[in-house]
Amino acid sequence: MFHGFIPHIMGTRFDILLIHSDIDRLNTLWANITYELERLDKILNRFDPHSEVSKINNHTSQSKIQISKEMESILQLCSYYYETTSHLFDVTLKDFSRIQLHEHSCISFTSPDISLDFGGFAKGYALKKIKRFIEQEDVNHAFVNFGNSSILGIGHHPYGDCWKVSFLNPYNQSLLNEFNLKNTTLSTSGNTIQYTGHIMNPITGLFNEQRKASSILSADPLEAEILSTVWMIVNKEQQLLLTKNFKNIQATIYDL
Repeated sequence: MFHGFIPHIMGTRFDILLIHSDIDRLNTLWANITYELERLDKILNRFDPHSEVSKINNHTSQSKIQISKEMESILQLCSYYYETTSHLFDVTLKDFSRIQLHEHSCISFTSPDISLDFGGFAKGYALKKIKRFIEQEDVNHAFVNFGNSSILGIGHHPYGDCWKVSFLNPYNQSLLNEFNLKNTTLSTSGNTIQYTGHIMNPITGLFNEQRKASSILSADPLEAEILSTVWMIVNKEQQLLLTKNFKNIQATIYDL
């Protein structure tokens, strides 16, 4: 069993357990994962003034901004999820339609007050890439924990048939749910005593300050990440629509 961790990346802690008989393979895999996380942080971390997203946010008044091929692909993904969530997922937190994608990897903003925030996207995007790395190395059992809120379980624990994860009420530490992860991702979101009113509904502009939490189970780490935040702001009608658009998820909302 190989344990690797990064104390601070993408604004949180990253831990991984890898199980395989070939330690050289695991060391190589860990090196690739750490490199990838640091690379993505340089693209998506808006708090780093040298990141690509910070440079974009500092030049939104320009007529056209040159972006990397990967950022172009990321924004295309964000556009897809913006539409399939009925505009509830929005990395601008205002109106994603004000971003225009142009040829030759260029973008422009139709309003100067628009900026990008990949807080509800980056960890899921990174987990999806890490999952692919693990599968490519034929590592059949792994557990990846991104800040206790985005968790990937591949295969199973050495002494069980899955990876067991408990989800606790942040207000009193009582058990909300227990999950048996096996080739799936768990993403959770919600308000806590220390950290509340941080989830905005981009349509209304209002922050959710309710004592609630959400959990999403999905084979797709990116969809789990996106929808765990979205589920905090949906109404019943929107929930029904999302369950039609995302048929292979298990979504739960908790009153705390």
